[in-house]
Amino acid sequence: MNDLAVTTGAFALGAWLTGWLDYLNDDPGSTIAFAILSLTAISFFQTYRLYNYNFLFSLKEHLKNLVKSFCWSILTLIIVLFLFNSSELLDNNFYFFISILLTGAVVLLFLSRFLWSHLLDFILALGMAFLIVGLTGMFSKEGIPVFMTNYRIIFFCFLIAAMLLAVSRIFLVHIVFNKWLRRRFRRQVVIIGSDSEADNIARYIVDNDAPFWIAGTMGQDSTCGLKQSLGKAHLGEIEEIQAIVDKFKIDDIIITDEDIDKPTLVNMLDVFTSAGINAWFPPKLLPIINVKLYPDNFCGLPMIRLCSQKNNWLFNKIKLIVDVLLALIVFILQLPLFLLIVVAIKLESPGPVFYLAKAVGKNGNPFSMYKFRSMRMNSSNEIHKDYVSKLIKGEIGNEEGEKKPLKITNDPRITRVGNLIRKFSLDELPQLINVLKGDMSLVGPRPCLPYEYELYKDWYKKRASVPSGITGLWQVAGRSEVSFEDMILLDLYYVYNRSLTLDFNILFETIFVVLGMKGAY
Repeated sequence: MNDLAVTTGAFALGAWLTGWLDYLNDDPGSTIAFAILSLTAISFFQTYRLYNYNFLFSLKEHLKNLVKSFCWSILTLIIVLFLFNSSELLDNNFYFFISILLTGAVVLLFLSRFLWSHLLDFILALGMAFLIVGLTGMFSKEGIPVFMTNYRIIFFCFLIAAMLLAVSRIFLVHIVFNKWLRRRFRRQVVIIGSDSEADNIARYIVDNDAPFWIAGTMGQDSTCGLKQSLGKAHLGEIEEIQAIVDKFKIDDIIITDEDIDKPTLVNMLDVFTSAGINAWFPPKLLPIINVKLYPDNFCGLPMIRLCSQKNNWLFNKIKLIVDVLLALIVFILQLPLFLLIVVAIKLESPGPVFYLAKAVGKNGNPFSMYKFRSMRMNSSNEIHKDYVSKLIKGEIGNEEGEKKPLKITNDPRITRVGNLIRKFSLDELPQLINVLKGDMSLVGPRPCLPYEYELYKDWYKKRASVPSGITGLWQVAGRSEVSFEDMILLDLYYVYNRSLTLDFNILFETIFVVLGMKGAY
């Protein structure tokens, strides 16, 4: 709220200093449009974690992220001004402009392999610009507000907003919250573990004056070194986690104990995330996550985060709407390819075009999953069943240094057309119908077959606590090159860190996985 008030106030101050305030007061529509335009100043604050608690305590990092945010906000502002002042250009050169736009989109798509994070920022800037233009057009009687033609006023207002935001944030965050009211605005953290890693992290928090209070440690070993060095008590055993969380009002958990078994760990994570508590791990505890993904950041320390799911209901509703809209658009666009595959399958071998597999979806509920038939009719599933059973039991895996595909290759049951559509994962296209029906999501853990689900350990089944997806984190990060248990860990990372940003990242990365035929057999 402070940022919003400072931003709109700064733009109003700029309009007053330039003599435009009287004009805006005479036109309510322009006043509203001007207020909407002011939001560009804070449009990237969320992206650069300027509302993230553990990023704000460092003045240097805070200012660095402010500057980055303002740079992208200026780009958003430039796009807005271009859209408002290019109507004549677009009218006279419409097809040329569209050609340039499509060419630029393709170039950006491939450049994103090297500038991935910047591409996301550019897409956000473009989306924000179109949103601001649309909202402004709704309130402005003239279509194009007069002040939009005066670049100097807008950039002068933006400059004032940037200076006031930086000053107000430094004062509130680094003086009021971090100095004057530090005891009231620090989060309680407990460390599960008593090893040197626990001691190093605790000392880092204290030495860097990070915005956390260390309530103590938990675990089997009560002889914790933190008690002697930092005066932090041993709070209890892991079995008492719920009572300790409630008693000390814990906000974050740091887990350094390498001896916690997976079922106990998953049960603890359920307790934490349902209570709105973030769980943090040193990278060595979940090596597959550290290898395949970028670790998060805990006050400057590289760590893996499994975050709270406080707004689960709202996220699920938004995700469902996005899934249906995107699935419908993709289904319509790929309809010619869809029909071509149907004809190819019918010409090569007799039998139905679709294969309906009985799959296990959210919460273990079965559903019929659509796929293009890629095998000959009456093929036995015993080959797959035997292979999957060995894979789940850990009897199949890569030796150290090897990267063999952990998937059946040269399967004699597959037809020539089936082999081709599998290479590009086109056999999965009919699952868009499952998304439209609500059986699946675009992004999520891949559904398993009933005989696979029966072999799952209890903690494996956690991956089925969210809707199954056409693509998922395992598909883009590992896909047939990681062990079954590592696949489960990648899926659990997704379950605990679900967000629209992560979903769009996975969808985008899926394009390159499919084009590169990575892990497809």
